[in-house]
Amino acid sequence: MISNLLKNNYLTFVILAGRRLASTENNASIGDQMKILNDNKQYKKVLELFDAFNEKNIDKCSNWIVIQALKACTQINDVQHGLKIHNLISSRLKHDPYILPSLIHFYSKFTEKNEEIIGSLDF
Repeated sequence: MISNLLKNNYLTFVILAGRRLASTENNASIGDQMKILNDNKQYKKVLELFDAFNEKNIDKCSNWIVIQALKACTQINDVQHGLKIHNLISSRLKHDPYILPSLIHFYSKFTEKNEEIIGSLDF
């Protein structure tokens, strides 16, 4: 009886661990693809990949993926997409120190642009 209980618990653990590992590998693979696209300045493709992966998986989305998506938004000045990402991950920010610097960089770039525009106006 105890032997069967241990086997069942072990099998449950193995199945859950396998699922988690598969999810992590999938995240890493997508994050790496996004990094390569960012390095090749294919920022729109990065955001397309992000949207395709995260429509229903934002809770499973790794920091690496979010950081790459924010980098793409920053590079192509896509404020709307950046705001959408911020809204999707806002509940995680309190507990996640890795995404915050990318989000700060994203917003700081647009603050600089606004200052340039305002500075160029004649009053």
